[in-house]
Amino acid sequence: MTTEKTRKSILDAFMGLVAERSWPDVTMAAVAERAGVKPSALRKVYDGRMAILADFYRRIDAEVLDGTEAELAEEPALDRLFDVLMRRLDALEPHKPALEAIYRAARTDPVFAAELNSLALTSLRWMLTAAGINAGGVRGLALTQALVVAYIKVMRVWFKDEDPGKARTMAALDRELKRGSDLLDRLDRAERWFAPFKRVFADRRRRGADVPDNGPVAAAEV
Repeated sequence: MTTEKTRKSILDAFMGLVAERSWPDVTMAAVAERAGVKPSALRKVYDGRMAILADFYRRIDAEVLDGTEAELAEEPALDRLFDVLMRRLDALEPHKPALEAIYRAARTDPVFAAELNSLALTSLRWMLTAAGINAGGVRGLALTQALVVAYIKVMRVWFKDEDPGKARTMAALDRELKRGSDLLDRLDRAERWFAPFKRVFADRRRRGADVPDNGPVAAAEV
């Protein structure tokens, strides 16, 4: 059975290699060698690089969720989300070089970018949950994807922000969240506008389902 210590060694080795090498050169064999484990032991824990990265995301998510304070529930939604996302960046700070390398690799590899987007959607949906914001349904999916795009923009600033107070990063996050709030307002207006049509379509489907299929009988009566 793989211990937590071994998993952490693998994660540390992986993130270290990502910071030092190009993404194609971060092989599972190299991770095993750096972590000091046999390839067979690595295989028992992770299917590949994306599985290791997914585990890294889950751990960051858990750290942020564990740090969410009940007092935040009284704050406006945008303030809660701002706090959650800044705490996420604080948790990511030790891994900034690796994350910047990952971002660069994704810019030239559409498949890798799509895989990263999938991981980010899951993580940021949990960040919305931590902020007490509903991310369910089509509206929630649109909101989460918009947040992923906004967060990438913020991270571009964060990569270059060497100020311990992260003033530039906070300003960028505040700006992007306000834009996201405008998008959410538009989504809400669109949802309210489309609601009567949804009811009409639902009624038509229901009436269609209630009409019995008498085709064979009618044909026999002719």
